[in-house]
Amino acid sequence: MASNQQSSPLAWLPILLAVIATISWAGNITLAKLVNESIPPIGLAFWRWTVASLVLAPFVLRPMREQWPLFKANASLMVLLALFGVAGYNTLVYIALENTLSTNVVILQSSSPLWILLVQFLLFRQLTTIKQTFAISVSAIGVLLIITKGQLVTDFSIGNSELIALFAILVWATYSVLVQKLPESLKGLPMLGYTVFLGNMMLLPFYLGESLLFEPMPMTKESLAISLYTGIFASGIAFFCWNAAVQRMGAATTGQFMHLIPVFGLIFSMLFLGERLESYHWLGIGFIVTGIVVANLSVNRNLVDTKKAP
Repeated sequence: MASNQQSSPLAWLPILLAVIATISWAGNITLAKLVNESIPPIGLAFWRWTVASLVLAPFVLRPMREQWPLFKANASLMVLLALFGVAGYNTLVYIALENTLSTNVVILQSSSPLWILLVQFLLFRQLTTIKQTFAISVSAIGVLLIITKGQLVTDFSIGNSELIALFAILVWATYSVLVQKLPESLKGLPMLGYTVFLGNMMLLPFYLGESLLFEPMPMTKESLAISLYTGIFASGIAFFCWNAAVQRMGAATTGQFMHLIPVFGLIFSMLFLGERLESYHWLGIGFIVTGIVVANLSVNRNLVDTKKAP
């Protein structure tokens, strides 16, 4: 009895960790849209991860040193994780927010669980059921409705910013799948440290190019505040929570929590940005949610099909 009572709170821990991560990321998207006219996207990404590097250093340097031999053995995978999870995903989202609504980005985020299934199939052939294929197809219709602003049939056109946002989500899905391939000893603090430091180094030349050729990062109270929030909450804390949740529940299960980002993001967007949902948003949400529900139906259908097989 005592052991069950002690293990019960731990059963909720990965769920809590995933929720904390999604709340932090929803706030990150809303704030990035709020300041996108005054803060350039790559500059925001670079200083975000610079702050995160400084905040995380006292906690990750020792685990990184201890796992250095294992890191060298898995360096190529770690570089990919840094590219997708740190340098790529967030920078692409910030670029997309230059010319699209925060609402569009957070709704598209809700399709992440289906793209994780797709990436698992493309990389490791883990997607084998007709049900999952159908679910991805239904969700894709919802995504198309949003990125074409409801003109899927009458006047088919896709905005570049929405395509960038969708590509960012595919990048994140790839990260969520690949992170499972790391040895257990590298997961947690060692991986967090290596990916953040490597990802920030990858961003440096692009940040310098943006600063010299386009727009430098302004040194204001606003830019300092957004860098601190994104660096501490949306980067260090959120990534640690998400990686820990993936480690305990797996990418596919943890990925289901990504559709909480629109829930929190829509609330933040309406409160702080004055955005509202249009009819094509609701229709797209309907298709995306239907796809997620279909993908998570019980295996009873498979059991019935097995019984019918000769």
